[in-house]
Amino acid sequence: MLLNEPDQDWEKIGRKDPYFGVLRHPQYRTRSLTDETREQFFQSGEARVRTVIDTVERHLGVTLKPRRALDFGCGVGRLLIPLARRSDHAIGIDISASMLAEARLNCEARGVGNVRLARDLSAQDGTYDFIHSHIVFQHMKAARGEAVFAQLLGRLEPGGIGVVHFTYAKSRFSQTLRGILVSRVPFGSYLFNLFKGMRPSAPHLQMNNYRLDRLFVALQHERIADLHVEFTDHGGYLGVVLYFRKP
Repeated sequence: MLLNEPDQDWEKIGRKDPYFGVLRHPQYRTRSLTDETREQFFQSGEARVRTVIDTVERHLGVTLKPRRALDFGCGVGRLLIPLARRSDHAIGIDISASMLAEARLNCEARGVGNVRLARDLSAQDGTYDFIHSHIVFQHMKAARGEAVFAQLLGRLEPGGIGVVHFTYAKSRFSQTLRGILVSRVPFGSYLFNLFKGMRPSAPHLQMNNYRLDRLFVALQHERIADLHVEFTDHGGYLGVVLYFRKP
Protein backbone atom coordinates (compact mmCIF):
# COMPACT_ATOMS: atom_id res chain seq x y z
CA MET A 1 0.00 0.00 0.00
CA LEU A 2 1.54 3.31 -1.10
CA LEU A 3 1.54 6.10 1.47
CA ASN A 4 1.07 9.75 0.65
CA GLU A 5 3.01 12.43 2.51
CA PRO A 6 0.63 12.84 5.50
CA ASP A 7 0.50 9.05 5.86
CA GLN A 8 4.29 8.90 5.88
CA ASP A 9 4.37 11.53 8.63
CA TRP A 10 1.90 9.46 10.64
CA GLU A 11 4.08 6.39 10.22
CA LYS A 12 7.12 8.34 11.49
CA ILE A 13 5.15 9.35 14.57
CA GLY A 14 4.00 5.76 15.00
CA ARG A 15 7.62 4.60 15.06
CA LYS A 16 9.03 7.29 17.36
CA ASP A 17 6.22 8.69 19.53
CA PRO A 18 3.05 6.61 19.10
CA TYR A 19 1.30 7.55 22.35
CA PHE A 20 2.10 11.24 22.01
CA GLY A 21 0.80 11.04 18.44
CA VAL A 22 -2.59 10.03 19.84
CA LEU A 23 -2.74 12.39 22.82
CA ARG A 24 -0.35 15.31 22.58
CA HIS A 25 0.57 15.65 26.24
CA PRO A 26 4.23 15.62 27.36
CA GLN A 27 3.78 12.66 29.70
CA TYR A 28 2.91 10.44 26.72
CA ARG A 29 6.19 11.01 24.88
CA THR A 30 8.22 7.85 24.45
CA ARG A 31 11.06 9.27 26.54
CA SER A 32 8.67 10.11 29.41
CA LEU A 33 6.27 7.15 29.26
CA THR A 34 6.08 5.04 32.42
CA ASP A 35 3.81 2.20 33.48
CA GLU A 36 1.76 4.76 35.41
CA THR A 37 1.34 7.22 32.55
CA ARG A 38 0.62 4.37 30.13
CA GLU A 39 -2.18 3.25 32.45
CA GLN A 40 -3.50 6.84 32.56
CA PHE A 41 -3.49 6.83 28.76
CA PHE A 42 -5.68 3.74 28.57
CA GLN A 43 -7.92 4.88 31.42
CA SER A 44 -8.64 8.01 29.38
CA GLY A 45 -9.79 5.71 26.57
CA GLU A 46 -12.03 3.77 28.93
CA ALA A 47 -13.58 7.03 30.17
CA ARG A 48 -14.15 8.24 26.60
CA VAL A 49 -15.91 5.02 25.59
CA ARG A 50 -18.15 5.19 28.67
CA THR A 51 -19.09 8.75 27.66
CA VAL A 52 -19.89 7.61 24.12
CA ILE A 53 -22.08 4.77 25.37
CA ASP A 54 -23.95 7.06 27.79
CA THR A 55 -24.52 9.65 25.06
CA VAL A 56 -25.83 7.05 22.61
CA GLU A 57 -28.25 5.69 25.19
CA ARG A 58 -29.39 9.15 26.31
CA HIS A 59 -29.85 10.81 22.93
CA LEU A 60 -30.47 7.94 20.50
CA GLY A 61 -32.36 5.68 22.88
CA VAL A 62 -30.23 2.62 22.10
CA THR A 63 -28.48 0.24 24.49
CA LEU A 64 -25.11 -0.19 22.84
CA LYS A 65 -23.95 -3.82 22.72
CA PRO A 66 -22.14 -4.17 19.39
CA ARG A 67 -21.75 -7.46 17.57
CA ARG A 68 -19.18 -6.03 15.13
CA ALA A 69 -17.53 -2.73 16.04
CA LEU A 70 -15.10 -0.73 13.92
CA ASP A 71 -12.69 1.90 15.25
CA PHE A 72 -11.35 3.95 12.35
CA GLY A 73 -7.93 5.46 13.14
CA CYS A 74 -7.39 3.17 16.11
CA GLY A 75 -3.78 4.18 16.78
CA VAL A 76 -2.27 2.12 19.60
CA GLY A 77 -5.68 0.88 20.78
CA ARG A 78 -6.67 3.52 23.35
CA LEU A 79 -10.34 3.36 22.34
CA LEU A 80 -10.29 0.07 20.46
CA ILE A 81 -9.53 -1.99 23.57
CA PRO A 82 -12.51 -0.75 25.65
CA LEU A 83 -14.73 -1.04 22.56
CA ALA A 84 -13.60 -4.63 22.02
CA ARG A 85 -14.38 -5.50 25.64
CA ARG A 86 -17.96 -4.42 25.00
CA SER A 87 -18.31 -6.09 21.58
CA ASP A 88 -18.42 -9.60 20.19
CA HIS A 89 -15.83 -8.67 17.59
CA ALA A 90 -13.91 -5.48 16.85
CA ILE A 91 -11.67 -4.25 14.06
CA GLY A 92 -9.16 -1.42 14.26
CA ILE A 93 -8.11 0.42 11.11
CA ASP A 94 -5.00 2.61 11.01
CA ILE A 95 -2.72 3.70 8.17
CA SER A 96 0.41 3.28 10.31
CA ALA A 97 1.89 -0.20 10.52
CA SER A 98 3.87 0.90 13.58
CA MET A 99 0.72 2.05 15.37
CA LEU A 100 -0.96 -1.27 14.59
CA ALA A 101 2.04 -3.22 15.87
CA GLU A 102 1.83 -1.33 19.16
CA ALA A 103 -1.95 -1.83 19.28
CA ARG A 104 -1.44 -5.57 18.84
CA LEU A 105 0.98 -5.66 21.79
CA ASN A 106 -1.45 -3.64 23.91
CA CYS A 107 -4.35 -5.97 23.10
CA GLU A 108 -2.27 -9.00 24.00
CA ALA A 109 -1.04 -7.43 27.24
CA ARG A 110 -4.65 -6.71 28.27
CA GLY A 111 -6.04 -10.10 27.27
CA VAL A 112 -8.18 -8.75 24.46
CA GLY A 113 -8.37 -11.42 21.77
CA ASN A 114 -11.47 -10.52 19.76
CA VAL A 115 -9.71 -7.81 17.72
CA ARG A 116 -8.57 -7.71 14.11
CA LEU A 117 -6.17 -4.99 12.94
CA ALA A 118 -5.79 -3.71 9.38
CA ARG A 119 -4.47 -0.74 7.41
CA ASP A 120 -7.02 -0.57 4.60
CA LEU A 121 -10.75 -0.18 5.18
CA SER A 122 -11.64 -0.95 1.57
CA ALA A 123 -9.98 -4.38 1.81
CA GLN A 124 -12.25 -5.46 4.68
CA ASP A 125 -15.40 -7.49 4.16
CA GLY A 126 -18.76 -7.19 5.84
CA THR A 127 -20.74 -4.57 7.70
CA TYR A 128 -20.75 -3.22 11.26
CA ASP A 129 -23.42 -2.32 13.76
CA PHE A 130 -21.15 0.25 15.47
CA ILE A 131 -18.65 2.53 13.72
CA HIS A 132 -16.48 4.95 15.66
CA SER A 133 -13.75 7.49 14.92
CA HIS A 134 -12.36 10.15 17.23
CA ILE A 135 -9.71 12.88 16.53
CA VAL A 136 -8.76 11.17 13.26
CA PHE A 137 -10.45 12.80 10.25
CA GLN A 138 -8.84 16.14 11.05
CA HIS A 139 -5.53 14.68 9.86
CA MET A 140 -6.97 13.84 6.42
CA LYS A 141 -7.61 16.28 3.60
CA ALA A 142 -11.34 16.97 3.48
CA ALA A 143 -11.96 15.46 0.03
CA ARG A 144 -10.31 12.20 1.09
CA GLY A 145 -12.05 12.25 4.46
CA GLU A 146 -15.47 12.78 2.89
CA ALA A 147 -14.92 9.76 0.66
CA VAL A 148 -13.91 7.63 3.65
CA PHE A 149 -16.92 8.89 5.64
CA ALA A 150 -19.24 7.85 2.80
CA GLN A 151 -17.55 4.45 2.78
CA LEU A 152 -18.08 4.09 6.53
CA LEU A 153 -21.74 5.02 6.18
CA GLY A 154 -22.11 2.36 3.52
CA ARG A 155 -20.64 -0.24 5.88
CA LEU A 156 -23.02 0.63 8.71
CA GLU A 157 -25.81 -1.90 9.10
CA PRO A 158 -29.48 -0.83 9.21
CA GLY A 159 -30.15 0.17 12.80
CA GLY A 160 -26.42 0.57 13.40
CA ILE A 161 -24.85 3.43 15.35
CA GLY A 162 -22.11 5.77 14.18
CA VAL A 163 -20.03 8.15 16.33
CA VAL A 164 -17.61 10.21 14.24
CA HIS A 165 -15.61 13.36 15.03
CA PHE A 166 -14.72 16.15 12.58
CA THR A 167 -13.10 19.56 12.88
CA TYR A 168 -14.70 22.49 11.06
CA ALA A 169 -12.87 25.68 12.18
CA LYS A 170 -9.90 27.07 14.08
CA SER A 171 -9.88 29.63 16.84
CA ARG A 172 -8.21 32.95 16.04
CA PHE A 173 -5.23 32.16 18.28
CA SER A 174 -4.44 28.82 16.66
CA GLN A 175 -4.81 30.35 13.20
CA THR A 176 -2.43 33.17 14.06
CA LEU A 177 0.29 31.22 15.87
CA ARG A 178 0.58 28.08 13.81
CA GLY A 179 -0.46 29.66 10.52
CA ILE A 180 2.14 32.40 10.64
CA LEU A 181 4.99 30.27 11.94
CA VAL A 182 4.48 27.23 9.73
CA SER A 183 3.37 28.82 6.45
CA ARG A 184 4.97 32.28 6.41
CA VAL A 185 8.15 32.26 8.49
CA PRO A 186 11.36 30.64 7.14
CA PHE A 187 12.00 27.45 9.14
CA GLY A 188 8.70 28.22 10.86
CA SER A 189 7.85 24.56 11.36
CA TYR A 190 11.13 24.16 13.31
CA LEU A 191 10.25 27.18 15.45
CA PHE A 192 6.76 25.85 16.07
CA ASN A 193 8.18 22.49 17.16
CA LEU A 194 10.55 24.22 19.58
CA PHE A 195 7.66 26.29 20.96
CA LYS A 196 5.73 23.06 21.58
CA GLY A 197 8.75 21.33 23.13
CA MET A 198 9.20 18.88 20.26
CA ARG A 199 12.20 17.89 18.16
CA PRO A 200 12.81 20.59 15.50
CA SER A 201 12.50 18.02 12.70
CA ALA A 202 9.36 16.35 14.07
CA PRO A 203 6.72 15.85 11.33
CA HIS A 204 3.66 18.05 11.34
CA LEU A 205 0.29 16.36 11.19
CA GLN A 206 -2.19 18.10 8.96
CA MET A 207 -5.14 19.79 10.64
CA ASN A 208 -8.00 20.04 8.17
CA ASN A 209 -11.46 21.54 8.43
CA TYR A 210 -14.61 19.99 7.01
CA ARG A 211 -17.75 21.62 5.66
CA LEU A 212 -20.58 20.45 7.89
CA ASP A 213 -23.14 20.86 5.12
CA ARG A 214 -21.31 18.25 3.03
CA LEU A 215 -21.23 15.84 5.97
CA PHE A 216 -24.96 16.33 6.52
CA VAL A 217 -25.61 15.62 2.82
CA ALA A 218 -23.77 12.31 3.22
CA LEU A 219 -25.94 11.46 6.23
CA GLN A 220 -29.14 12.35 4.40
CA HIS A 221 -28.04 10.29 1.41
CA GLU A 222 -28.21 7.29 3.75
CA ARG A 223 -31.65 8.50 5.00
CA ILE A 224 -30.22 9.16 8.46
CA ALA A 225 -32.48 11.48 10.44
CA ASP A 226 -31.75 10.38 14.01
CA LEU A 227 -28.80 12.64 14.81
CA HIS A 228 -27.21 14.21 17.89
CA VAL A 229 -24.38 16.75 17.63
CA GLU A 230 -21.84 17.71 20.30
CA PHE A 231 -19.30 20.53 19.95
CA THR A 232 -15.61 20.00 20.76
CA ASP A 233 -12.56 22.23 21.18
CA HIS A 234 -9.15 20.57 21.08
CA GLY A 235 -6.56 23.27 21.60
CA GLY A 236 -8.37 25.80 19.47
CA TYR A 237 -9.47 23.35 16.78
CA LEU A 238 -13.25 23.47 16.86
CA GLY A 239 -15.19 20.37 15.95
CA VAL A 240 -18.28 18.24 16.27
CA VAL A 241 -18.99 14.68 17.25
CA LEU A 242 -21.84 13.28 15.16
CA TYR A 243 -23.91 10.59 16.88
CA PHE A 244 -26.35 8.97 14.48
CA ARG A 245 -28.43 5.87 13.86
CA LYS A 246 -28.99 4.37 10.43
CA PRO A 247 -32.66 3.55 9.72
